Amino acid sequence: MVAYNNPMSKLKVKKVIIFKHGVSYYILEGNVKGTDTFEIEFKIDEMDDILKSLFVLDTSEKGYISSISYDAALETSQLLKSIMLNIPDIDSFSSLVAQIKGANVDLTIGGGKKISGTIMGVETVEKAIKNEKILEKKLVLLEDQESITKISFEEIKSLDILNEDIKKDLKFFLDTVIAGKKKDSKKIMINCESGGEEDIERNIFVSYIRESPIWKTSYRLIMSKQQALENKCLLSGWSLIENTTNQDWENIELSLVAGMPVSFKYEFYRPIFIQRPVIRPPRVLSAKPTEIEEGLEKEKFRDFTMAEAASPSRAMKRKAKMAAPGAPPAMAPPSGGFGALGSTLSDGALMDKIKSQTQTQTKDLGELFEYNIAKPVSIKRKQSALVPILTESIKAKKILLYNKNEHDKNPNACIEITNNTELTLERGPATIIYDDNLAGEAMVPFLNKGDIRLLNYAVEQAIIITHEQKSENQSVHKVTFGSGYSYEHYYSNLTTIYKIKNKTNEEKELYLDHPKNYDYKFIEKPLDPEETTNYWRFKISLKPMDAITFTLKEQRENYSSNYLWNWSKDDFIKRVGFYVRKKFIDTALENQLKEIAESIQKLNDLKNKREKLYEERDVMTDEQARLRENISVLGDDSQSISLKERYIKKFNDQENRFEIISKELKKLDKDIDSLNKEIQIKMEKLPS
Repeated sequence: MVAYNNPMSKLKVKKVIIFKHGVSYYILEGNVKGTDTFEIEFKIDEMDDILKSLFVLDTSEKGYISSISYDAALETSQLLKSIMLNIPDIDSFSSLVAQIKGANVDLTIGGGKKISGTIMGVETVEKAIKNEKILEKKLVLLEDQESITKISFEEIKSLDILNEDIKKDLKFFLDTVIAGKKKDSKKIMINCESGGEEDIERNIFVSYIRESPIWKTSYRLIMSKQQALENKCLLSGWSLIENTTNQDWENIELSLVAGMPVSFKYEFYRPIFIQRPVIRPPRVLSAKPTEIEEGLEKEKFRDFTMAEAASPSRAMKRKAKMAAPGAPPAMAPPSGGFGALGSTLSDGALMDKIKSQTQTQTKDLGELFEYNIAKPVSIKRKQSALVPILTESIKAKKILLYNKNEHDKNPNACIEITNNTELTLERGPATIIYDDNLAGEAMVPFLNKGDIRLLNYAVEQAIIITHEQKSENQSVHKVTFGSGYSYEHYYSNLTTIYKIKNKTNEEKELYLDHPKNYDYKFIEKPLDPEETTNYWRFKISLKPMDAITFTLKEQRENYSSNYLWNWSKDDFIKRVGFYVRKKFIDTALENQLKEIAESIQKLNDLKNKREKLYEERDVMTDEQARLRENISVLGDDSQSISLKERYIKKFNDQENRFEIISKELKKLDKDIDSLNKEIQIKMEKLPS
């Protein structure tokens, strides 16, 4: 990342603060005397972050930073357009000389002879050596403004360009070409001025942010049998740090920040040109057109009871006995505790040993949390390191967690941890070590102070659980009315039976997560549960080599709806009789329903009568069409005339009946509409 001109003036990384959102904050320091320049080299993609955050300070009284310059974002070819020189890789010297025609130069040729003059050009001369023709290049020089001299390039030992502008262009060309070889890097030059104190050493402070890998956390949860009885364990946290820069970190201060401060990329490095409109003077006066363009069934199980749930478990009794006044402190046996991990170290000694190598100071920054590594850290360039960041004794309890949606027959072995430390714990993987052996692996979520979480690290196959569900609908227990419907309410009961078999010789604590069922409430349960977002959590103590049946009964109220307008009088009589027998309705409501039944019967009678009249009218319409057709085909003879008269009389009789039907239908429509409104009003008066 950093490169320097003067080996006596170096900027060294003093502190790195690594965040969780993909950037790091760097602090560098260096000493300087007099006027000097520091060069810092970065990748092109890093320049935006560097330039928007770079801060430089001369901490002395008189010294100051005169300027900060950096390589332009233009390509090499674009940079070289601004100068007159273009030196090719072949025949570089002769090509240069040819391009600086008119420049004043001092030459040193063979024998140490000095010649001064003005370059006129380069001339190629054909020369024969041993019957072979070769081309010899000669410099044509106007010597002291008097004579023209041709000098072979082979004789020229050195050439000094006297024109300062050409010398600057040549240096710029060479510097640019060299810088262009590193296509992915750019330099920032920090120009330091002494302020008149040339012999006093001054301290230069530099800080900036740059994109970097996030720091990753991993944990070791170490628990002995003794600690399991005391519901605690040792939590050791380690952070993976990656030095992706090109400079070694030697004894730097390292801080790790948990949290998500706002960060963004901003185009700061590359030049931004605003496109301005081009306005040209009119050239023509004429107008032109514009174009617009995401197998336990045989086992014997006993019922788990509320009384059993209320009694303390054996493990709890043992812990109470251990904590009784006067009881001697428990000692880990020589072969127990952390024998394999720490020779014969006790739990406390091992804790002290690990804690001694984890010297970390923490700082709560509100929305952020900082781990300051107390000891200096050294990481070679392009290497990574694991750094210990915490060692704490935390509350921890071994439990089993069963969720039928995860493992159908076995519970998860878990550790319930409580963050009773003063630290904020970052998310990361954890290795669980119990009684000198690997128990499994888990993921520690992000934990604030006081948070409690379950970490599942294995499947407990010695605990076997099966489950079955039964549902049944109860009889109607009440009726309500509304919007022309009757609602008959009944209960749906859901019974879930868990059969749990403990095949171990140890007492186990099982958390049983029972899914929440929409609108269901418990009517029978062996013990009261805790509530999570999607589950009811029952905490059950399992005795060694025991089998229990854990039964849960839930209930919710359902209903079936009946549209009263579709009922006949007989339907009403049957349902009302049922409601009266079950005492769902009183006498007043019974009479209301009977009145509605009579009205609906009357309405149905009117509708039936209207339907028959419609049918009669339709038949008459068809008959009249037939009569018209018969009349049209009859002739003028006496028999035809007699038949016509009969058809006409029948037609007239039908017309009279048609008028009567129309009047009756009109009256029926009016009566039906009135009766509909009357029934509607009666239904609205029904109690809901």
